[in-house]
Amino acid sequence: MRQGPAVGWSTGAARPTVIQPSSFSRGGNEAGINCGCCVCCPCFHYGFLKTRFGLLKILQLILSAICLTLVLEYGFPYSSIIGDSFTFFVVTISACVFVVSLLTFCYLISANSFNLIRSSVLEVVFNTLACILYLTASPYLSWAVQTSLWGRYLVTPYFTVYPAMTAAYIFGLVLGVVHGIDAWLSYRNSSGRPC
Repeated sequence: MRQGPAVGWSTGAARPTVIQPSSFSRGGNEAGINCGCCVCCPCFHYGFLKTRFGLLKILQLILSAICLTLVLEYGFPYSSIIGDSFTFFVVTISACVFVVSLLTFCYLISANSFNLIRSSVLEVVFNTLACILYLTASPYLSWAVQTSLWGRYLVTPYFTVYPAMTAAYIFGLVLGVVHGIDAWLSYRNSSGRPC
């Protein structure tokens, strides 16, 4: 049985609203690393990484890191040739990897934060926005790479910028789909969703 955080409403105007996290969590009860004789790092909840949501966050972090590495390593020297699409793509990746890293860290250090944040509208809004940004920035970068780097790729031997940037915008499209899936799962998990 799925149980979200309990929200208590006060009867008086001066009393604050109390939010109590539920005792149920999906995989978040496994705290620390079991070394056989003892448990190391009991403050970390590694059980989160075994859940569907944890695997999505890991996939988002890995794909974002690959994409950011490709763009900065190969595309940065040609950023003036590629144009504004390069800047838009880098800002999208940087912002999304920062927020995903922050959320993953919060989920790892506290099972209660996983229950509270995941059931709120924050994950739905962030993942929807990330999906839209990736699915907008990737085709824009694709157009810029095809128009500005394709000619150089045909003429210059060992011109590795074109294949690297092509891989980067394909990874960006995949990231858009992954964030879209995460947004849908977050929406289904959200306790405050409209009817």
